[in-house]
Parts: sequence; structure tokens; C-alpha cells
Amino acid sequence: MNSNDIKKHIKLFFADYLSLIILFAVTNLLFSGIYLVFLGGAHFIDWLYYCFVSAFIVICFLAYKFYCTWNLYELFLSKDDSIEKFLICNPKSREEEAYKILFTRFYKKHLEEIHKMNDQKKQNKLMMYRWVHQVKTPLSVIDLVSQKNNYKEGYKKVSKAAKQIQYNLNQILNIYKLDDIKNDFNVEKVNINQLVKDSINELKSNFIEKNIFPKVDVKNSVFVHSDYKWLKFVMYQLLSNSIKYSDTNCCVYITVCDKDRESIITIKDEGYGIKKEDISRIFELFFTGQNVRLSGESTGIGLYMVKQILDYMGHSIEVSSQINKGTVFQIIFNK
Repeated sequence: MNSNDIKKHIKLFFADYLSLIILFAVTNLLFSGIYLVFLGGAHFIDWLYYCFVSAFIVICFLAYKFYCTWNLYELFLSKDDSIEKFLICNPKSREEEAYKILFTRFYKKHLEEIHKMNDQKKQNKLMMYRWVHQVKTPLSVIDLVSQKNNYKEGYKKVSKAAKQIQYNLNQILNIYKLDDIKNDFNVEKVNINQLVKDSINELKSNFIEKNIFPKVDVKNSVFVHSDYKWLKFVMYQLLSNSIKYSDTNCCVYITVCDKDRESIITIKDEGYGIKKEDISRIFELFFTGQNVRLSGESTGIGLYMVKQILDYMGHSIEVSSQINKGTVFQIIFNK
């Protein structure tokens, strides 16, 4: 605690005990007057001695109270809002002891409620995992039947709808995986060229279906320190969006700028674009812009996860866009 905090501490203390100080002063003056009136023959030095002794006793009492309540005022002035910081380990007085007992009760109750919430969350998460995997099975059967019928007109629509449902189910699983990112995070040296190639290969059928061409300009010598699996998810999501919100016969450009202090992956498409007023909100959970709503395919989950993952890994992302001209996403890796 610095000198400024100590001054605030003292001010708070005297504000709380101001009524006691005023009561002492009034009482002392009253008794002094009585002493002088009824004992007029007494010496002035005796009166002065009386005032000194009574003032000394009050000062000692205030000093004792100041010492005994030091921890309470320190907690009040603390800028750390973590609940553990409000525990008093070594109480100096009955007031602090009473506070410790009451707060310990509250803290135990708080921990019990947190444990219950975590247990409930784990159960809900397990139920959701099971439900999603159960739904995926009939979706795979639907796609298989469509494939056996050579994706004829009716079956092609059914297969596309089934794939969209499966994509949305995967999004649900992925958002649950965010809770486990701390336990599933591995920093390694990632080759950006290989990362881009792997991401494009996973989306090969999507590129072919919409007749969109990926154009890559990435040197094989560019490396960044990150988690390959989570970074691949980010790339997959951004490329998937570029395909989804672009017309046929367009291009998606993936380039890398490698500088001394940072490396930047740029993903540029020629799609519908994002309205200026929507750009600041695209990373919010469940937010879908007006242009995106027209396609009916957005869940408002993908970009939210992209931002959460990159923030956790210490990377940043920037976006710029023009309506009917395309969107540019840049992932920035600080070296």
C-alpha cells in the first residue's frame, strides 16, 4: 500500500470515528467548565493536566481501533476484486474475527454453488455431446442414401440440408470445446504454408461445389508459434465463410506478410461484403449481419469462436469490408 492509500485509509477511519471525537471534545469542555466553576480555587495547571490525560486516553483508544481495523479498511481500498482477496487470514480484533467468520460462511456457500453449477454444466455438456452424436448417425445415413442415388435433384437438396445440419451440430460441439481450450492447448512451431494447404484440402469439396478458386501466395519458410489444431480451426472457419458468402466463379486469396516483429495471414474474398455498421459486432455470439441473414446459413457462432481462440492464443484479428466487393480478414502474430 502506497502513501496515498494510507492517507485514504486514515481519512476513512477518522470519518467513521468523527462522532466519537466530537463527543469527547464536547464532554471534555463541559467537564472542564464544571471543574473551573465549582473548583474555582484550583490551579490552571491542574485543569491542563486533566485535559491532557483525557486526550491521551482517547488518542490511545483511537490508535488501538485504527490498528484493530486496519485489514478491513485495506480491503475496502483494495482494487483487486477477486473474491479470495477479501479473506482475512490473521484478524487483529473481534470486529475482524467476526468479519472473517461471516465471510468464511459466505465463501463456503459460494464455493458450494459454484461446484453445483460446474457439475450441472458437465452433465448438460455430456448430454449435448451424446445428443449431437446420436443425431449425426441418421444424417450420415441420409447422405449415404443420397450418394447411392447419385445425388439426383431431390436427393441433392436433401443431402445439402443434411450437411448443413451436420455443420451446425459441429458448431455446437466446437463452442463447448472452448471451455477445454486451456487443457487442450499446445504451443508449437507451425508452418503457415502447410496450415493453409491442409485447411484448403478439408474444404476442397466446398470450393469445387461453388466453383470458387483458392489462390495461395505463402512461402514455405514462414513459421509462427501457436497451436496447430486451434489455428487450423480458425483458418477453416474463415475460409468456409469466404466460400459461403461468395458467388460462384470467384476467388479467395490467401497471402502471408512476414516482417521482423510480426507475421500476417490475409484472407481476401470477392463476396457479398459486410456493412460498415456491422463490422464492430461480427465477433459477438449469435450476431448475424443483414447481408448474411439473406443467405439463411449463418449461426453467429463461427466468428465468435475465432475471436475467442485467437485472443486466448495471444494473436489478433482485423477485418475490413466493402459491400459487393468482398471482405479481408487478417490474423496477426506478434513475434
